[in-house]
Amino acid sequence: MSSYTPITLPYFAPANVLPASLPTLEQALSITDYLTPPPNTFGYEGVNVVRVGEHFIAKYGKKVRSIEGENMLFVQQHTTIPVPQVYAIYQFGEGNTMIIMEFVKGATLQDHLGKVGLEGSNSIREKLRAQVNELRRIPAPNYYGALGRRPFWDVYRGREFGPFDSFDDCVLSNLDQVFGIRLAQQFIDIKKFFSASCVAISTALEHNYPVFTHGDLHECNIIVRSDGTPVIIDYEVSGFYPSFYEAIVAGILDSEFDFLDEKFEEERAIVGHCHEAWIDAEIEELESGDESDGDSDS
Repeated sequence: MSSYTPITLPYFAPANVLPASLPTLEQALSITDYLTPPPNTFGYEGVNVVRVGEHFIAKYGKKVRSIEGENMLFVQQHTTIPVPQVYAIYQFGEGNTMIIMEFVKGATLQDHLGKVGLEGSNSIREKLRAQVNELRRIPAPNYYGALGRRPFWDVYRGREFGPFDSFDDCVLSNLDQVFGIRLAQQFIDIKKFFSASCVAISTALEHNYPVFTHGDLHECNIIVRSDGTPVIIDYEVSGFYPSFYEAIVAGILDSEFDFLDEKFEEERAIVGHCHEAWIDAEIEELESGDESDGDSDS
């Protein structure tokens, strides 16, 4: 198991690793040329990303979490894969977090594929697979959760979940993150049934163990340097998930780039069937509501 002691905030990298003077808080906040959509854009509330000078990226806001920077420091410590250098992590204002990190020069994998296509990216695919394999080989703890036995972060719903000692509980909660939480009994039953199916299949296949997982790996979260080296970015949801979780996320995000050696086809199929049942239940609920409305109007 990889030992990990949460860093003490504020964190500042040693002066000898800085490529230039560290940007001040005032410098970062004064920049309005955002790399993310402008502040308060739906889906990006509380998250701002700007480039500061030639060397730095500043990511800050109420929904930015220090563990994103910690995850990058952890990966840097336990692997040889390229990762953005983290220069500072600190709190400011009322509940805001600032992460100053390296600006990685290059193009997103999405833009790169638009120029050269999948067939022209075989070398990048192999390098990326090697990086993901190395992430997955980091010795895991005996729980499912974020570093330091902290909760996972659901970036899309802005909430925490976990950590879990039980594989079964983690799988059921993962379905909550995928499909959301609905209190109607048919939705509860769907998640329970497919969660139990996934646990049974995964246990039989000996996939019921935690691995370090990026958790949001798609073409926009990979920068391709000019020398063809892929650099994975955006580690905010990373942690120790069930071994098949990266494959599930790739399927949901419809990633066209194949970066996993093991496909976890059985678990992906179960989640796919769960999605079909979920959609059918939503349609049935809507139709039932329409019928009730019709009866009340007559």
